[in-house]
Amino acid sequence: MADEREMTFLEHLEELRWRILKSLGAIVIFAIAAFIKADWLIGFLTAPALRLEEPVILQALKVSDVFMVQLIASLMTGLVLASPVVIYQIWRFVEPAMGKSSRRITLSVVFFGSFFLIVGVTFGYLVLLPFSLRFFTALGGDMVEANYSIHAYLGYVVWMLLSAGLVFQLPVISFILTRIGLLTPAFLRQYRKFALVGILIFAAVLTPPDPLSQVFMAVPLLALYELSILISRIFHKTEDA
Repeated sequence: MADEREMTFLEHLEELRWRILKSLGAIVIFAIAAFIKADWLIGFLTAPALRLEEPVILQALKVSDVFMVQLIASLMTGLVLASPVVIYQIWRFVEPAMGKSSRRITLSVVFFGSFFLIVGVTFGYLVLLPFSLRFFTALGGDMVEANYSIHAYLGYVVWMLLSAGLVFQLPVISFILTRIGLLTPAFLRQYRKFALVGILIFAAVLTPPDPLSQVFMAVPLLALYELSILISRIFHKTEDA
């Protein structure tokens, strides 16, 4: 029979350390594989800037810039590809706080967590990134030529894509917090209007200050919030059953 004694604080730290190491190991392995195709990744990530109506020139201002952008692009790709492993390790660490769990729930968390991350990153690449680049490159008009450091550009792209991917984790976070007992559908419905204001503010901060970009960001977030309410209601009823 499995030992069900409560783990000590140091044992929790040791478990956390190993789960972090496993997650980092998976990210590094996928990043190394992605580095083999680093030139293709750079072409893929710079394509939104090069397709703009206003010409954009990307420059390597330091000797190490090309290597650094290849490394950044590979690490981001490694994180996305390793997301099932990372999410699994996070879930297994917090799972004891959920009470009774099952293999089906674990697989669901890993699948939907990875799915929403990829959807968020895709949304950021196809929608947020082009809109923000159009806005920022148009600010200077004909007076300013759009010459960007490729290192700074890739940093902006990574920040935009990973932010979108993390925001799209809202339904998964709702499920976890509902399982723990920290969240209820009644609470989410009660604070829906506050969430609406918060989403609009977040969309305004995350996107350029033009209404169209903010709408494109806010609408999916509102849909994710409503989906979170639905998920919370389903699993809250399951807990009450």
